[in-house]
Amino acid sequence: MAALREITIESLNGHWVLNKDLTSEADPILKLQKVPWLIREAFGFATIYIQITQYQTQTSETSQPSTNIDFHQTATAGLAATKEERVLDWKISDHEDYFFGKVQAQSEFVHGVIDADGIVRPGFELQTDNANRDIIKYLRGEIEADGRKSEGFIVEDWSGMSEGPGLWVHTFERNVKSGWTAEQIWGFEMFGDSRYFSRRVVVMTTKGQYICGRIVFDFVDR
Repeated sequence: MAALREITIESLNGHWVLNKDLTSEADPILKLQKVPWLIREAFGFATIYIQITQYQTQTSETSQPSTNIDFHQTATAGLAATKEERVLDWKISDHEDYFFGKVQAQSEFVHGVIDADGIVRPGFELQTDNANRDIIKYLRGEIEADGRKSEGFIVEDWSGMSEGPGLWVHTFERNVKSGWTAEQIWGFEMFGDSRYFSRRVVVMTTKGQYICGRIVFDFVDR
C-alpha cells in the first residue's frame, strides 16, 4: 500500500514489503553484485519484508545527534534474515552478510538544489567512479533507467527547511572483495496517484559495467 503522509524520510519507522511490480528486475543487478545463483533464484520467488527503525543517538566525539536507520529483513522461500544498521554521518562503516558479503558503507542526509530548469533535485556529491551524465541524472530523478524523462522525487517539507528544500538519504557502498559499488538516493515518488518509498540505485563493477534500477516498498503498518 502507498505510504501515509506522516511517513517521511525523517520517520520511516514501520513494516514494509518489497513491491516487485514497481521495483526494477532484481536478477541482473544481483548478478552484477556477485550474489550466488541459488540466492538470486530464491529471491525471485520470495516475499521480502522489511522492518525499519529510525531513531536519534548522540555521537561521543561531538555530542551532536545522529540519525540511525536499522533494517531488519525477513523473507519467504527459505532466505535467512539479515540486519543492517546505518548511521547518517557519512562515516565509513563495515557490514557483512550472506547476501552481499563484506561491504563498506556511508550514509547521509542531503538537501535539494535547484537545477537549470528551476526544479528542485537532490543535491549530493557523486561517489561512483567513472560515472556518466545519465547516472547522475537518474539518481537525481531527472530520467528513468531507459532515458525517458521522469517526474522524479517528490520535494517534501521537513523539520529543517531553513537548511534547504527537500530531504533525501544518499548512500554509497563498496564491496571489499569484488569491488562493485552501489550508490543510492532514497526518497518518495508517485506511481499513478499513490506515493511510495523509493530507492534509486546504480551498481557499477570495477570494469565499468553498470545498471540503474529502482527499489520500491509498500507500507504495511507501524
